[in-house]
Amino acid sequence: MSTERRWVGILLVVLLILGGSGWVFNPSQKPGRGVVWTRYQTQKQQAREEAVARQNYCPTGGCVIRLEDVKINRSRAIPGDTLTLTTTYTILTPENVPIPLTISRELLHDGKSLGRVQAINSSNKNGTFVQNIDFTLPADATTGSYTVVTRVNTGYGMDEKRLEFTVY
Repeated sequence: MSTERRWVGILLVVLLILGGSGWVFNPSQKPGRGVVWTRYQTQKQQAREEAVARQNYCPTGGCVIRLEDVKINRSRAIPGDTLTLTTTYTILTPENVPIPLTISRELLHDGKSLGRVQAINSSNKNGTFVQNIDFTLPADATTGSYTVVTRVNTGYGMDEKRLEFTVY
């Protein structure tokens, strides 16, 4: 095996390890024009059986992908603040098999995108999950209303919620 192929293989293994542990990748040097998104954490809130009962889920209905709640720890912030975005979602499939899932977040100000970040979980089992991610506003953030758009995508469907906060 050539040295170049070996390095590519090592790089892929490192990316898989970091990607699976919750790192958020963004190709730009300053994601979101100065908005810095940090590592996310995902915890299972409810097992499949609890989520099935709460959702009144019937496997013959197909897959359920539901973005249940999106919260931000403060509705008002100042430039340079670090905010925490909490996303609660449920996945239910007829065969209780893990499915690929992508959660993306986009920050908007005056309708213009300041950047998007994706957190990819290669396979999520059935249940209800809570994911937290911190983001820091740039020190020179413009005052006004901001919107965070959160999307949960799978091969079976998509759900989206919008949340507003104010920088003063």
